Amino acid sequence: MTRDSEQSERSERSDGSGLSDGSGLSEREALAAFCAVLPRLRAMLRGPASRARRAAVEQVVLAARRGEPVGELLAGLGMYEDVPAGAGPSRTTLPTPVAEDRPARVTGVYLCPLGTCPRAEERTAASELPACGVHDQALRFVADR
Repeated sequence: MTRDSEQSERSERSDGSGLSDGSGLSEREALAAFCAVLPRLRAMLRGPASRARRAAVEQVVLAARRGEPVGELLAGLGMYEDVPAGAGPSRTTLPTPVAEDRPARVTGVYLCPLGTCPRAEERTAASELPACGVHDQALRFVADR
């Protein structure tokens, strides 16, 4: 990253065009986190009661596809505000995995298909192919060297 682009990125975060300074995430990192939870988020927002929230989520997706800034839209969803230390999701749909039962790891990492965000996913032998909900494509595989 050049000095000019670093200064530009810093000014984007401080002038309110990116995520709030309190979030600790850059816009690209927040987009990667959003992309990772998008399928689950869409599943949770099915039904007529979630129409407005679902529309806001799809607005983020469309803006990301067009290459527009999504920081304010993500902040508007309230998904990436400060979380108290030690706080995490209050519940999960799956039990905590046992280390001995995990399948062998596939060497390599899956990245955002168009390089829009820094999302990186590792895949185990028994897991599904990770997908990008923003671009509706599978993540691209980059093998370990």
